[in-house]
Amino acid sequence: MMNHQRMAMPALLACVLAGCVGLPPYQPTAGAAMVDVKLSPNIRNDTMTLCVDGRCYSAHPSEGHLKVPAGERVTLFRNFVAGGYQVTYSCYPGVSFQTQTDLAYYADFEIRANRCGFLVFRLDPASRVGIAWEPSERLIKS
Repeated sequence: MMNHQRMAMPALLACVLAGCVGLPPYQPTAGAAMVDVKLSPNIRNDTMTLCVDGRCYSAHPSEGHLKVPAGERVTLFRNFVAGGYQVTYSCYPGVSFQTQTDLAYYADFEIRANRCGFLVFRLDPASRVGIAWEPSERLIKS
């Protein structure tokens, strides 16, 4: 397991076992460099868990965007619960990526083949579709 995952796992486990109740809201340090993460429409209003340096916080988007620390490896988790036909589905996918000061990002949540996925891309106006793969992305299994 990679070092950043090893650092985040105890905090994540505690978060999951506690139901993420009581996580402090993320407050960046004054003057800290931040980067923007634009959220896809299906998660633009969802509270997420943001982990930085082995500590987890509650992250609340503002107008479909999250601000996360620049130059850091950050991990985002999203809790998903849906029900229907007397069945409840739930997952807690996460994604870790190394932010860079001069970039902006796009996060997307999807369900495909009964699996949850949380992906992060770089915003790239020069690409044909406006985004590019984020090479530092590491998926965290739910």
